[in-house]
Amino acid sequence: MPLAAHRLRALLLVALAAAVVVATAVVVWPRPEEAGAAFPGLNGKIAFVSDRDGNSEIYSMNADGTGLIRLTNNAQLDSAARWSADGTRIAFHSFRDGNFEIYVMNADGTGQTRLTNSAETEGDPAWSPDETRIAFDSFRNGYLEVFVMNADGTSQTRLTDNAVMDAHPA
Repeated sequence: MPLAAHRLRALLLVALAAAVVVATAVVVWPRPEEAGAAFPGLNGKIAFVSDRDGNSEIYSMNADGTGLIRLTNNAQLDSAARWSADGTRIAFHSFRDGNFEIYVMNADGTGQTRLTNSAETEGDPAWSPDETRIAFDSFRNGYLEVFVMNADGTSQTRLTDNAVMDAHPA
């Protein structure tokens, strides 16, 4: 085989390997949170995150798009809005205290209360059907794991311990 053919073959193999690395990185590399909305059913309102005012904040609106209300207003990112089953409260995560922590608030944005206080990143809250507990993921001890706590933030308990990424409870 001529030298030029060997070089071409080597170049193609390097290009293929690079493509595999890039494709793998796209799948597993942490990405900014995708747009999402939560639709509870009982109160008919949609909660969503928007940066329309220059920062990611949580809003709600009626199912027909009317009645838009900004629920959070701070200099840091608020995201991952999740309605309680009865539509009276929203769990979310916020970076307002220098780290992602789990908060809850009333449906009108009042009563914003921090539930977690960890030196680690916590996010993706999910209410239990009876609204007494909230599942969430937390990056503790070097791994992203699934936790659960009472709806008031007490009794935080790790549910997974796999030395791998366990996340996005629902």
